[in-house]
Amino acid sequence: MKSDFLNPRFLRYFIKVADLGSLVSASKDLNVSQPSITRAIQILETNLEKKLFERSKKGVRLTKEGQIFYLNSKSIISHNDTVFENLKQLEHKEKNKDYGYLRFGMPKSLSTSHKENLLWIFKRNYEDKKIRIVEEESNTLNNLVFENKLDFAVSCIPEFKKELNKIYLYKDPFCVAFYKGHHFQNMKEVPIEEVRKEPNYIFRRTCEFFYYNYKLTHKGKLDYKIINNIVDERIKNGKHRDVIYTNSETTASHCIKTGLGVAIIPETVAIDYKLLFRKLTKPVVERDIYFIYRDENKDKINFDTNALKNALWL
Repeated sequence: MKSDFLNPRFLRYFIKVADLGSLVSASKDLNVSQPSITRAIQILETNLEKKLFERSKKGVRLTKEGQIFYLNSKSIISHNDTVFENLKQLEHKEKNKDYGYLRFGMPKSLSTSHKENLLWIFKRNYEDKKIRIVEEESNTLNNLVFENKLDFAVSCIPEFKKELNKIYLYKDPFCVAFYKGHHFQNMKEVPIEEVRKEPNYIFRRTCEFFYYNYKLTHKGKLDYKIINNIVDERIKNGKHRDVIYTNSETTASHCIKTGLGVAIIPETVAIDYKLLFRKLTKPVVERDIYFIYRDENKDKINFDTNALKNALWL
């Protein structure tokens, strides 16, 4: 006898009818039409050549043969669910295998020219290895390296756990970028307070300026969560002069060029996008760029770390 009729859908219909003792109740519970359920039961009974239910005005109940088939149906469904779950777990494991990839993280706010130079070093020193690039904000990259989800990363936020090793690479000053014809163009340097008076400000959550400025003006250990709370409150209360909210350096740069506003950004990014800019003063704010990794991944560093420093200085 062929077992094609043992369709899991038919078995589930059969089990539900048996559990509820009613075709009508099963139809409502499964959100399936009653004729469809009736037809499924008929197919099962025809192929088994056995009557599975006794019908009455009160509903239906299993025959002796139906009781035996009920237990077997539950076993079949349980087995199918186990197979499906095992396949899902296998799929998840396969997706998360690195297959020999080198996992490298870069901050979204790093300039394009710096990214190109860093990737050139990786390509030259890992010719036979695939590279998985992850671009996130620096604090996220720090956590991913700490959790060993990245082999190493470049970070612009030096708030590291003690398990992480860091190599200082470069100091990148912040500047104010503006559009052609803006009055900043007539100034040699711009105090931060002058920027804060601007009516049109382009706000970027991924810009580390807020972290470094807070670090300068507040004493004690800095928790990056504080910065996120400040940013959340800024966006929520809308009391600032922000006209643009974006996490994209590219979008922010286009907005500046088209005259939508001004922004405080890393000097390397301003140069990268050919923006008009001036140095910030009172105070001068700079970001530190580091290369970070865990001890167990030290052997994966297949290059002189001085080459990374040179790549950022080029």
